[in-house]
Amino acid sequence: MSSAQDDRLGLFRGLEEEPHIKANPNKFLGDARIYSVSELLGTEEIRVRLVRFEPGARTRPHRHSRDQLLCFLDDPGIVALAGGTDQRIEAGEYVLLPGGVVHMHGATFDAPTSHISMMVSIDSDFDSDIPDSWQHFRAG
Repeated sequence: MSSAQDDRLGLFRGLEEEPHIKANPNKFLGDARIYSVSELLGTEEIRVRLVRFEPGARTRPHRHSRDQLLCFLDDPGIVALAGGTDQRIEAGEYVLLPGGVVHMHGATFDAPTSHISMMVSIDSDFDSDIPDSWQHFRAG
C-alpha cells in the first residue's frame, strides 16, 4: 500500500459509541437509529448508513432517484416493493432496490434488525404517489 493510500485509509471501531440520530417519525414507523458511516470515515463519494431497527420498525414508503443497496446484518428483516407484501430478508443477504421504485424496509415484528444502506446520493422522496394498499403507512 502506498503512503498516499495510507493517508486516506479511514477506520473506526465501536460504532455503538458514535453519534447517531433517532429516525424521523415522518420517515419511519417505530424506533430506529441511524449512524452516518460515510461521514465518520470522511467521504461524501458514497453514502453509507447503518440503520438499527427495533422490532416492527420500518421506513415509510419512499423512493430514490438512484439504486439503493442494502445488506442485512443480523436477524431477518423485511423489504417490500411497489405495494407488494413484505419479503423476508435473512442476515447476510443483499437487496438491490431499483431507483424510482417505491419501497419500504425494516424489521420483522419478532426481532430487531440492522442493515447497511449504500447509495451514491440520498434523495429520499416520501411525498410521491404510493399504492392504495400502502396508504396506512403514510405519515399523517
